[in-house]
Amino acid sequence: MDTFGALGWAVVVATVGCALVGGVLFAFSTFVMAGLRSVPPEIGAVAMASINRHATKAPFGSLLLVTTGLVTVLGVVAATRLGDAGMSLVLAAAVVYLVGGIGVTAAVNVPLNDRLEAADAAVSTSGPRAGEASSSGRGSGAVKVRPASPTAERDQVWQVFLGRWVVWNHVRTCACAAAALLLTLGLVTRLVG
Repeated sequence: MDTFGALGWAVVVATVGCALVGGVLFAFSTFVMAGLRSVPPEIGAVAMASINRHATKAPFGSLLLVTTGLVTVLGVVAATRLGDAGMSLVLAAAVVYLVGGIGVTAAVNVPLNDRLEAADAAVSTSGPRAGEASSSGRGSGAVKVRPASPTAERDQVWQVFLGRWVVWNHVRTCACAAAALLLTLGLVTRLVG
């Protein structure tokens, strides 16, 4: 087993990490979001905002951080050793995971999470916000008319969230699964070659 080496074990750990992250995302794509969609917005939106707050903590937040760091290091190592067996597959896995998994998370899913969190937090505060149109509809012409209440705004954000977040979560799920597969193929190629 000495021929397996530290690099081989790093690929194994990264593969398991990508698969676990993809599995969590797969659960959201297949049944968690369907369950949250089937309840009234005041329940679904509040539950999702709470889930998002917990997702950044251990153990999932730690898994995501460690996997991302390890995949990044493996990508750099693979880029410097492209002549070695399996390294082009490891590099491809790193690109797929970092762009399709982490990049999409940062560019799309986290901003949507933040919008939902802000809209949910606004429901718990009382009184009109600055720049909000009055319920009588007589706001100034320069003021952008917003939903009449924080609850209506949160429900509107939730509807947008359900469409966009889920679609991009499918992308993240596929990217993590593809990265795990590419890492596995890279490891097998390295061992055979």
